[in-house]
Amino acid sequence: MTNGSKTEWWQTFFYGPWQDLQLAGYPEEQNQAEAAFMISALRLKPGARILDVPCGPGRHSIAFAKAGFHATGIDFNANAIEQARKAAAENGVAAEFVADMREFSWTHPFDAAVCFFGSFGYFDDVQNLRFASRVAESLRPGGRFLIDIQVAESLFPKFRERDWQWMQQDPPLRILEERQWSLDSGSVESTWSFVGETISSYRVWMRIYTYRELCELLRAAGFSRFEAFETGTQKPFRLGSPRLALIAEK
Repeated sequence: MTNGSKTEWWQTFFYGPWQDLQLAGYPEEQNQAEAAFMISALRLKPGARILDVPCGPGRHSIAFAKAGFHATGIDFNANAIEQARKAAAENGVAAEFVADMREFSWTHPFDAAVCFFGSFGYFDDVQNLRFASRVAESLRPGGRFLIDIQVAESLFPKFRERDWQWMQQDPPLRILEERQWSLDSGSVESTWSFVGETISSYRVWMRIYTYRELCELLRAAGFSRFEAFETGTQKPFRLGSPRLALIAEK
């Protein structure tokens, strides 16, 4: 059975088997390394206010809070938000967590915002622009927005129509992915099959921008200056880089 529609696929996908994998957590070393990369790339000053959207179970928000920053995480998944609040309490940090990632506003502007782990492009162009505009509205003048993403320049050199990977050994679970590139929409339309004791399949739809298209969308949202790095290294982004970390300044 395949779950999820093209436009609202994420509402089903992130409450399916992927939720169990996500809520199981990631290595703390990875969380700290990714947070340190974002802090450095954004050139954040001590005590800066950071918006983490979407935040999932809050792993980056909590890492930011541990490093002395004021972090606020947003996610549509109520289960992820609940776990994030619990984890923040267990770690003794004051990170704040709310929902939903398409509808938010703040009276006190943030110094920076992050959208990490390939979470930009879930919606169509109109909604992606609306989301980016809301992020811009939430930032102070000069605030920066970091997006970790696959763009055409990073995806196409390694694009495969079929792939699979083991996600865990006990109990055994692997993911099979079948992908199609849509010329008309500039998107990857794929089916993710979770194969374990049972098999369930989910449709996934991602808008894949070129670097130029992404900058144009962000410029329309209220951003101006841009910096492009390889995610995790701060090396200049180039054709064939594994991922793009794009920083847009308001």
